[in-house]
Amino acid sequence: MTLKKDIRHPSFIIGCISFFLFLFGVVLRANNLVFGDKIILAAIVLGAVHWIWSVTDVLTGYDLNPDSKSFWLILVMLVPPLGGMIYYLMKRKNVAM
Repeated sequence: MTLKKDIRHPSFIIGCISFFLFLFGVVLRANNLVFGDKIILAAIVLGAVHWIWSVTDVLTGYDLNPDSKSFWLILVMLVPPLGGMIYYLMKRKNVAM
């Protein structure tokens, strides 16, 4: 049994997309393009989906002990966009080969 980082998790991918969309929207908005507002709004919606999914993954994380579960929950709740992405980067999944 090998361990792999959980970077292919759909929530991690949604978090990355929302982060880059937000940065792209800010750049567009800084250049006085109104379309940037719509991209920022889409990034916020995707970020909310990512955040809710991350919180539920931490709460239902059966492989976490109570101390680490409280740490991850606090991190994901206080730093919504990056906390969930860090959780998926640090979490490892078992892969049977």
